[in-house]
Amino acid sequence: MISDPAADAAMRALSSALLGLLDQDATPPCALDDRWTSDHQATRAEITSHCEPCPIRLPCDLAAVATKATSGIWAGRDYTVSTTRNTPTPTKRKASK
Repeated sequence: MISDPAADAAMRALSSALLGLLDQDATPPCALDDRWTSDHQATRAEITSHCEPCPIRLPCDLAAVATKATSGIWAGRDYTVSTTRNTPTPTKRKASK
């Protein structure tokens, strides 16, 4: 696996920020439940505002960008890649006479 130095640095910075919160007996809002990674877009949309006051929002945002996040809420943004496809509805064939 090829390592990306920018992504590694961003994840180290996020880890350090998280450890700093733990040293202060604090946790980020996303540690309190799993709505940040919900399968339901409406649930994820509802929770994004909880990131506003987070003290580690900047390193979270930088980590999401650097790692090219494809799922979950990071720093108030939904990075979940939609899996919805516009599949045509099957039509019934008319019986031939």
